[in-house]
Amino acid sequence: MSSVDQEAPSADPHVSRLAFETILAELSSRFINLAPADVDLEIEDALRRVCEHLQVDLAVLWQWSTTVPDVIVPTHAYPKPEGSPSFDPLNQESYPWAIRQMRAGRIVAVSRLDDLPEEAAVDRESARRTGIISNLCVPLAVGGGAAVGALAFNMIRAPRTWSDELVARLQLVAQVFANALARKRSDQILRASEESSRATFDQAAVGIALVGIDGRWLRVNDRLCAIVGYPREDLLQLMFQDLTHPDDLPSDLTLVRQVLSGELRTYSMEKRYFRKDRSLVWVNLTVSLVRDPAGEPRHFISVLEDISARRRAEDGLRESEARLSAGAELARLAYYEVDFASETAYVDDRFADICGVPSDQGEGLQPLKFWIDHLHPADYARVMDARRQLHEGIRDPFSVEYRFLNPTRGEIWIHHQGRVRSRGADGRPTRTIGVLRDVTDERRAEDELRSLSRRLIRAQEEERALLARELHDDVTQRLAVLAIDVGRAEMADAGGAHAELMASVRDGLVRLSEDIHSLAYQLHPSVLEELGLPEALRTECERRGRRSPIAISMDLQPIGDAIGRDAALCLYRVAQEALSNVVRHSGARTASVVLRQMDGGLFLAVRDDGAGFDPVAASHARRLGLASMRERVQLVNGTLDIESAPGRGTAILAWVPVEGDQP
Repeated sequence: MSSVDQEAPSADPHVSRLAFETILAELSSRFINLAPADVDLEIEDALRRVCEHLQVDLAVLWQWSTTVPDVIVPTHAYPKPEGSPSFDPLNQESYPWAIRQMRAGRIVAVSRLDDLPEEAAVDRESARRTGIISNLCVPLAVGGGAAVGALAFNMIRAPRTWSDELVARLQLVAQVFANALARKRSDQILRASEESSRATFDQAAVGIALVGIDGRWLRVNDRLCAIVGYPREDLLQLMFQDLTHPDDLPSDLTLVRQVLSGELRTYSMEKRYFRKDRSLVWVNLTVSLVRDPAGEPRHFISVLEDISARRRAEDGLRESEARLSAGAELARLAYYEVDFASETAYVDDRFADICGVPSDQGEGLQPLKFWIDHLHPADYARVMDARRQLHEGIRDPFSVEYRFLNPTRGEIWIHHQGRVRSRGADGRPTRTIGVLRDVTDERRAEDELRSLSRRLIRAQEEERALLARELHDDVTQRLAVLAIDVGRAEMADAGGAHAELMASVRDGLVRLSEDIHSLAYQLHPSVLEELGLPEALRTECERRGRRSPIAISMDLQPIGDAIGRDAALCLYRVAQEALSNVVRHSGARTASVVLRQMDGGLFLAVRDDGAGFDPVAASHARRLGLASMRERVQLVNGTLDIESAPGRGTAILAWVPVEGDQP
């Protein structure tokens, strides 16, 4: 141990300048050629020596976190954490003022916490909780760069005045530590880079080789061996010329000579190699030259990527494009392209045929103007809004069906898909492309199918009504007679051996009759025809409320005769299905049913506060209940929306026009 180590701490708070200069000199010399693995231990030992000579209670070396912003982490301390209170990272919430000073690389010297400025009030309270009463914080920086951390000296037992002379010397200590840590980090980065380079060479997804100036393979990785189909030991006995296809060798050698002469720094080419089994493999070859410090060529680095699959794909793509062209011809797809920069619009012959564009309307943007002018008035606003969303990037690509007024054919239906091909610096489209298809026949078929579905639903409802009447007028009456007969038999045998059995049978018949009556009502709610939709909904809500613990509230406005039979039945069935889902699946405590006139139609809303679900996932799952609701609403030209999310309840929102009935 040196004489400085053996010297007792001076009573003077400013330790002997000579003793401290000796410590600084020893630290500087010790850290100059220090091995990176020894840096951490030497820093902790240096902190101990400095603190003991300066009679400092606590010293902590902080470094900025590389993962969490504005958090500085303790990496070295005296005394060590196991012998003192634990050191937690400093963060913006607890030490906002101190964090700003450290980030700016400023020295902070505080003899008493009360000396801190007003903006450091949060820091003052945080320091008091840790027991610190004086603090000196010196930034850690290398070569005048940004601070990478800070070295803090703290007093816990008694306050301390930090003289300028002492601060200057502790800055030297901080600089020694910063330089040592920087060298350690550089060494770690270098080692990681070397390991990464080795791993990249050996495990790369592409072939890598070191090739001598004479063309001999010097070092190859496994991927290159797999590409050319040679074992490593065989490949290292060959030259790259031995594997190169004769047609590619002249251009390859020419490029090699240009790299050696300095005309090129690197070159790339696609070429063919013979594999060991004499099959051909296409590769994308990139070659660069490595020179020694004197500038003399040392070896080539060759990177090979197997592109055989891509070359086959390109050949296939050309065939596919030919098939696509033939397919477009068969599908009768019309193509257009609009160039806003040159103010021109190209349309093919099929486009002109579908839209009826006259031959004299083919210049500039005339085809575009013709198309806009002949949109069906009822669909014009919708189509132009979709086009606006496409241009603004809200919908790209976009797909829409609309009616179009062909000058010779009259009203037709078009399915239109388009997208923006390029945009200018201001984000506006400079070129758009798209395809059109005449779907008039398909739409007519859909209309016929919709009409058939409507008739099937009507037939189903009529069959339900017939069955409901049969159940109500016949079966329930017969059950009532049986219940009366059993009741008489029970009274005749009062107190007899079969009286209890008779009572049980009678009760069962009564319950069965009630269930059949309820089933008949579900099959065909006669109240809908007799009293109208609001009363039918009220009756259904009350019936559901009696059979479940869910509190159902109602807000049903009178509607008079404003709605047709099919539309009224549609809304009733939607409410019926929605309430069934609430009772069976939602786990809700409350639900509500709202009916009111809105936007020229009737609006129905069924809401609950239950578990909710993902409507998108439900649509993919093709739930029959939701599908039947959508089908019914569409058949009366209405709309159905489902608003739900897991844990947020569900809302079924249906709207039908008052003229919802269809022939």
